[in-house]
Formats: sequence, C-alpha cells, structure tokens
Amino acid sequence: MSEHSHAAHKQNTTRSKKVDDSAAQKERIIAAAYSIGAKQGLAAISARGVARNANVSVGYLYKLFPSKSDIMVAAAERYFEHALFHEICHINVDESYVEYCKRLWDCASEAVAVFRRDWLRDWKDLPKADLLAAQIRMDTMLEHAKSGLEKVLTQDEYIDWKTLPAEIDIESITTFTVRSMLDSLREKNADCTVLFTLLERGLYDTDRHNL
Repeated sequence: MSEHSHAAHKQNTTRSKKVDDSAAQKERIIAAAYSIGAKQGLAAISARGVARNANVSVGYLYKLFPSKSDIMVAAAERYFEHALFHEICHINVDESYVEYCKRLWDCASEAVAVFRRDWLRDWKDLPKADLLAAQIRMDTMLEHAKSGLEKVLTQDEYIDWKTLPAEIDIESITTFTVRSMLDSLREKNADCTVLFTLLERGLYDTDRHNL
C-alpha cells in the first residue's frame, strides 16, 4: 500500500469511527431522555438532566439535538417504537385484514392511553409546540403500520375483490384504515367499531368474521 493510500485509508477509518461514536452517543442521549420521560413525564425532560444521565456535555448534546423539543420528540418516538414495533411487525400467515387491524388497534389505543397518563401527566407545563410534536410522533408510528397492513391485505384470500369498485385498491384501503384509527386515537373515549364494521361488511362476502 502506497503512503498516499495508507493515509487515505487511515482518514476513512477515523471518519468511520467518529460516525460510530456519534451514533452511540446519540443512542445514549435518546435512552436517557426516554428513561426520564417514562419515569417522570415528558415535561421533566431537560437538556441538563439528559446530558448528565447520558454522560455527555450539554454543548455536545445540542450538537446532536439542536433544541430541547428535538430531545423530547426523540424520546416520544422511542416510546412508540417500543410500544408498537412488535405488533406492527408480527404478522400471522392465517390472520385476516380485520383481525390484524383489531390487534393493531388494541395495541395502539393502549400505547396512547399510557402515553397520555404517564408521559403527558404534566402536559400543561409543556409548550404547545412540544406537545404537538409529541403527538405527531404517535401519528408517524401508526403511519409506519401501513406496510404491515398492505402485506396482510395482500395475503388475505377471503377478501372479495371482484365486488369492490375498480378505484378501491390496497393503497386506498390501508390509507382509509390508518386515517380512521388516527382520528379515533385523538378522541379520549373513542373506539374503532365503526371502522371494523365497515371493513367487515365491505371487504368480505363471508360469515368468517364476527364483530
């Protein structure tokens, strides 16, 4: 290896190590913020407290997260990842679309209830922008469920596609499902009975499902 090539390799190795170190530090910061939020609520998250728990300086923290709001949002996103990831990714081969939707709804509604109770316990102390950002994280995580919904819809052999209008396809059904769930989640005492009934009656020509 020439001297120039050796120097370039060393530079690339150093750059790669810095990226890895930065990613590890960022993960520690998010984990610290998540821990504080889970125990004390979102309003208790502070740059100084998170930096101390993550063993980094406040200045370094702000290099990775330019504002306190960014730290809060990352912690909220981590919560919904933990709460919803398994249900979103776990797909049973013999599970119908409606059955998957019901399971996803049960998990999502429970996750939101816990988030409101524990993480937003002092929501009046949160700036409106931070509160809105945290709620957007919830919406984003449920949007991620669309890929799972599409897979289940594709493999559900009981759906009577021939009776559906031509403009109704996988994309329109999953979009309608997610939007309906999000609308219901924003209501404290809401449920998705209407959604499930519409899906049951509209997609199937069978008595396989019971509401």
